[in-house]
Amino acid sequence: MIDLKAKDEFWAIVEECLVELYRLPTPDARQRSEDMRIRIEAPPTGMSSEIFYHSEPYDVACGIMGVDPNLPQHSQQYDSILSRHSW
Repeated sequence: MIDLKAKDEFWAIVEECLVELYRLPTPDARQRSEDMRIRIEAPPTGMSSEIFYHSEPYDVACGIMGVDPNLPQHSQQYDSILSRHSW
């Protein structure tokens, strides 16, 4: 089971990706990441949200924005975000 601190860190990284890579204002990024987290944490009966947390936060941010991941374009910024979170 993934602990709450690890989940909080995951979503903080998603939020930073939305702000830094996609230039969303912080309140919008926070709202979008919180909305997604609520959906993930309330999966259909018989399913678990645990597998979701094996995704890259970058990929989740791209999904929230509705864009295809392009990690080569964002790799330096993403690595910097991950480093700030000791990820």
